[in-house]
Amino acid sequence: EAAGSGIRSGKHAASLVAGRPGVLHGAYSYLLQDGDGQILNTHSVSAGLDYPGVGPEHSFLRDLERVDYVAVGDKDAVAAFKLCTRLEGIMPALEPSHALHQAGVIARELGPGGRILVCLSGRGDKDMDSVEAQGPVEN
Repeated sequence: EAAGSGIRSGKHAASLVAGRPGVLHGAYSYLLQDGDGQILNTHSVSAGLDYPGVGPEHSFLRDLERVDYVAVGDKDAVAAFKLCTRLEGIMPALEPSHALHQAGVIARELGPGGRILVCLSGRGDKDMDSVEAQGPVEN
């Protein structure tokens, strides 16, 4: 999930990590909302993750404890974007760049021989303005 500037900063979009159940657009799921149920502002470097809720399927899987959801900040997602681009020649979108960061964390836990699959959906070229706004991009 998009931790944006950090969960404690309030500038994030991590509804599964920091939200609570509610109804938005007719779907009951985890949302970022105030005490009256009004939707809060969100933040993520990734436009596709900058949303105050998730689909009800993710909420269901979270409640069943079938999936662990992790919040990844903007800086870590952009670093993963740059690393993948430099090492693999693949420019991932910022949405899966959050997953790439967490894949690196899990890879260190698994050690040599461990296997991880990450789906790289989207194209990173559309995110270059957002990436460059986070700091210099090396050649």
